[in-house]
This record gives sequence, C-alpha cells and structure tokens, in this order.
Amino acid sequence: MRTRTRQRGRAAALGSAATCLVLGMALSLTGCSRLAPSAGPSSTPSASVTTARAAARPTVDREEALAGLLARRAAAVRSHDRAAFSATLDDPASGFGLRQLEQYDALAKLPLGTFRYGTPEPAPALSADRVAQLGPQAWVSRVAGHYSLAGFDTGTREFESYFTVVHRAGGWKLADDTDGGTQVQIWDLPDLAVLRSRGTLVIGSGPTSRLRPYLALGDRAVTSVGAVWTAPWNARLVLVVPATANQMAEQVNQDPGQVAQVAAVTDGPFDTSGRAGADRVVINPDAFATLEQTGQQVVVTHEATHVAVRATTDRQVPLWLSEGMADYVGYRGVDATRQRVAAALLQKVRAGTGPTALPGAGDFDPGRSTIAPSYNAAWLAVCRIVDSWGEAALVKFYLAVATTPHSTGASGNADDNARAAFRSVLRTTEAAFTRQWLAYLRQLAAR
Repeated sequence: MRTRTRQRGRAAALGSAATCLVLGMALSLTGCSRLAPSAGPSSTPSASVTTARAAARPTVDREEALAGLLARRAAAVRSHDRAAFSATLDDPASGFGLRQLEQYDALAKLPLGTFRYGTPEPAPALSADRVAQLGPQAWVSRVAGHYSLAGFDTGTREFESYFTVVHRAGGWKLADDTDGGTQVQIWDLPDLAVLRSRGTLVIGSGPTSRLRPYLALGDRAVTSVGAVWTAPWNARLVLVVPATANQMAEQVNQDPGQVAQVAAVTDGPFDTSGRAGADRVVINPDAFATLEQTGQQVVVTHEATHVAVRATTDRQVPLWLSEGMADYVGYRGVDATRQRVAAALLQKVRAGTGPTALPGAGDFDPGRSTIAPSYNAAWLAVCRIVDSWGEAALVKFYLAVATTPHSTGASGNADDNARAAFRSVLRTTEAAFTRQWLAYLRQLAAR
C-alpha cells in the first residue's frame, strides 16, 4: 500500500500528473466540400494560384463542417438527445455506430458540467486500403475536447479523439474512431454505473452493488483528509473503478505491466495556475482486492490526500514529502505500530542497507528498486516532523514548500524549497533533521 507520484511538470502550466499507490504488505492488510466559385474573365488568377485555392478550400470547408457536426454532437450529449447524437453517425447499426451509442448512454449517466469539442485538426492520411473502403473523400481529424463533472471538478479535463469522416448525401458523418490514437475515457468503461454521495462520486463497471463499498471508502477518506489538511479544497473525490487491471491501465494510459502492483492512481491535469481541479483516483481492482478493508481505506485516504494537496498547491515538492504526507494521513487512524507498518524498511536498517538520506525520485521508481522501503522511509520522515513540531507545523511546512509565493527564499527547485522551509518554518536544517530521522530509524529497528 504505497504510492509513487509521477509529477510530470508542476513547472509546465498544463502538465498532467499521476500518483500511483503501489501495493505493499507491511501491514499484512492483506470530405465533398464546396469549391470556390469560378472567377470572372477579368479577374482570372494564375494557374498556380487556382490550383492552390482548389486544394486548400475543400480542406477548410470540411473542417468547418466537422466542427459544426461535433458541436451538434456535444449539444446532444449535454441535452440527453440520443436521436440527435445518432444523426451524427454514418451508420448507427455498424460496429462503430453501436459502440458510439453505448458511449452516449454512458455519457448520459455522468453528471457532466462541461462537454465540448475543440477545433478539428488534420491527422495522418488514411491508407489506400481504407480510402478504397470508405470512399475518396474520407479523411481523419484529430479533435481535442474538454469535459468536467458538475459538483466535483473545479477545472476541466482534455480528451483526444481521432474521427474518420465520410461524406454522404446528407453531409459529413462520423464513420470510425480507430484510425488514430483515440484515448480511452471513463465513459468507455463497460456496463458503466455511477453512484454519488455528498463528497464522493464513484464511476465504474457495474453492478452498483460492486461499487457501493467504494462510496463509503471515499466518504471516510474525505473526512480523514479534512481533519489534517487545513488548506481549503472542495472536499470532493472522484473514484474510477474499472472491472479489470487491463482496463485500469487503459484509463491511466499505461502498459498493464507497469500497474500490476499498483492499487490506485491519482491522475489529472494541472491548470495554468499549477493546481489540479479534475483529479480521478483510478482503482486497480486486482491489486485492491488483495487488501483487507483497513488496507483499502488506507489506500483511498492516501489518494484523497494527494487530491486535496494538488488542488491547493502550485509547486512541486520532493517525493518523500508528497508520499510521506499521503501515507501519514492514510495511516493516521490505523491501529498499528510503526514497526509493523514500516517492516520492510526496518529490515533493511537491521541489515545495514537502510537509507543514508531522505529518499529521492529514483527510490520511488519500481523499475530501479524495491520501493516499499522508500515509502516507509518517507512516512516515518513525516511522522518525525509531527513528533517534533506538531501536525499544524507539518501542514505549514508543506504549504511553504508547495505554494508560491512564499518567503523562504527558495529557488524554485523542489529540494531547494524544502531546505528553505526547514529553516523558515521548522527552525532547523535539512541536514540536522535527516540525522535525527536516521537515528530514529535505528531506534525503531532495535526494538
């Protein structure tokens, strides 16, 4: 039950980030376009200009036509007009058409606040075989869209579709979405069901009886986070529960092998302010099922902590602080000794192979090392801050590292920010704190 945060760029204004909770067992919790009209004799352009206009104008017109088609499609989704949605499809009875209608039915179950498509852009040309199959005017367009979940998101999420477009007597229609890299979205989950409470939205593959326990886990997690994280957030959590581990991997755009040990992932974009406002906690049902109820609660509370922190901070922090804070909140209400929770780490300490410094980014990479001890180490570092300075000081310290502007004199680098916050908030140095923490690890290992 440990996490790895992939913060792909707090510095990048629109970066996306994910936080992976990795399974551990320390607790044994277990187109026909309009052509430009012919010019009159007195204004006939040169042959080369004529050719260029003839080539360019159909492309512009077909993209404008597709934009209109997609605007009607989005309006149909928002107004729950299935017939209008179906009218945008070339053949509603085809395999693509039936999949699209299933997608519409799933979208209709979501509490959408925003749902819109952006400007169509050209995509790589169809192969000769596909053109022969679909007709000479068939083409593919990449379209980025945005959506939000009303009552839960404070920002929007982008989704990307590649639509194959054909021209019929009635105009342009959508014929497929597999001739490009269309992204898998929550509304693509089979047998979609949606449950909600005041603080939690559960979206997943049904039946609803399968999803109901996650609603309770989410509500308790939101309460637990609110007891520690005092920076204001909307106290809302979106849990996505696929039916299989492979579906979970699709939802977070990872290879299945990369998430085999991952129990949950927090994923969402940062807005231009550097904050997250549309996070999803995506559950890996296979790994999650191996945990007992207490362990499942720790997982969801840990991820909810990331959601709250990401919504209220705008700077990257060292991973030991991010993951240690999430584990601290997750384990805060668990009746288990620190030795039991951190067994994997303390075993290394006894063997003389324990840490010599606060864990860095590489220590949380499962491709480079066994990561459970690194999460143990991060958790115990945060616990020591609480032991020595108190919980309120921990939150103040985190906010000093993770929020701009602040008065610590930090450079903008996450590690430099932390060193500055040690001085300004805790009135110590990172080096002194590290020595104290390492001594504490040795004490725990000796007991």
